[in-house]
Amino acid sequence: MSPLLVTAAIIQQNGKILLTQRRPDAPYPDYWEFPGGKLEPDEDPRDCIVRELREELGITIEVRDIFDVIYYRYPERTVLVMAYRCDWCSGDIVDLEVAAHAWVPAGDLAAYRLLPADLPLAARLIREEDNADLARL
Repeated sequence: MSPLLVTAAIIQQNGKILLTQRRPDAPYPDYWEFPGGKLEPDEDPRDCIVRELREELGITIEVRDIFDVIYYRYPERTVLVMAYRCDWCSGDIVDLEVAAHAWVPAGDLAAYRLLPADLPLAARLIREEDNADLARL
């Protein structure tokens, strides 16, 4: 079976990263994740992120560059996560299809119960923040 193709947006603002919390009725209820979602047939991953953030949070974003690609095997399915750095362009965040959202400093990401497929993304963001702190010394 082919992996499920999903996208994730890495949005950083004022030194914090946007996370969303899954709804109680979703698979992996109440877990936190980087916002995004499943690609529709023949959909470009960049278009998917734009659509998903508009549907889930009511915001407009601009997709920049690829951040990382994660292949992860859950017990019930395998996913291929394409994570992109994105900029928040307009709109006020409204929790339309998510339970909640939070702006989190990279160093605090480990305190959130993240989806397993998102853990490598969080680890990379934490490493980048640690390296930036060392560069300032």
